[in-house]
Amino acid sequence: MTDEWIIDVTAANFRTEVIERSLKTPVVVDFWAEWCGPCKTLGPLLEKHAREGKGRFVLAKVDVDRNPELAQAFQVQGIPSVLGLRDGKMVDGFQGALPEAELKQFLDRIAPGPAGGGELERARELAAAGDHEQAISVLRAHLRENAGDAEARIELASILIDAGKPVDARKVFDKLDEKALETDAGKALKTKLAYAETAGDLEELAAAVEAAPEDPGKRIEYGKALVAAQRHADGLEQLLEAVELDPKFDGEAARKAMVEVFEMLGPEDEVANDFRYRLSLLLFS
Repeated sequence: MTDEWIIDVTAANFRTEVIERSLKTPVVVDFWAEWCGPCKTLGPLLEKHAREGKGRFVLAKVDVDRNPELAQAFQVQGIPSVLGLRDGKMVDGFQGALPEAELKQFLDRIAPGPAGGGELERARELAAAGDHEQAISVLRAHLRENAGDAEARIELASILIDAGKPVDARKVFDKLDEKALETDAGKALKTKLAYAETAGDLEELAAAVEAAPEDPGKRIEYGKALVAAQRHADGLEQLLEAVELDPKFDGEAARKAMVEVFEMLGPEDEVANDFRYRLSLLLFS
């Protein structure tokens, strides 16, 4: 089992883990193989939505090379191939790697999200399009009716930070309970808010680095401020250079800051993964 909502399925446990489980919870079956290129695109997206759904559906992974009888039983002609089961029956499916927007539509058909999910998705789309104020309005209205929606509260605080309103974000953040703060999204928000609240003036910090290029402390300050300004790659570059200058500076402050940013951005972020690799090369080569 990969985690609570993602399971590896074989012919031996298929009936229990897929058919019987679907009587209570929708199950999405992903037929994949290690050598399949499109599977490497679709698989992580399915896993992300399974984790974010927190029980909305279960993702059952079937390696067709190890379980050819299952692929044959479901007449899988190509991979990736995805099936959705509910109440013990197949209700939908597709073959190939879908764009994320179409994948979300498929998942909504298999496992409709809870009430309020539409507002959260709409706010995210507005924020992604740069309309932070409208996204904030949507979430504030939603939270007036659903004060206990921690996911929406975390999203609101994050968008407030992006809109340059860390003071308002702090007020929203302070209403989150310990359980919400212990989630990956809660931890990421805590880091994001801390960086936003302590960020200095970018021009002044850039000038300080230029005046003292061998000072890792200056680069750490500048790097954190760049991250706070959503310039993640630029900020991580400064932090990596600080590690190069002195890995042990201030109790490995630069490396620790990089790890915080990695955790904030999440395991699927390309920028984070690139710098995670570069940091490992620097430290262990």
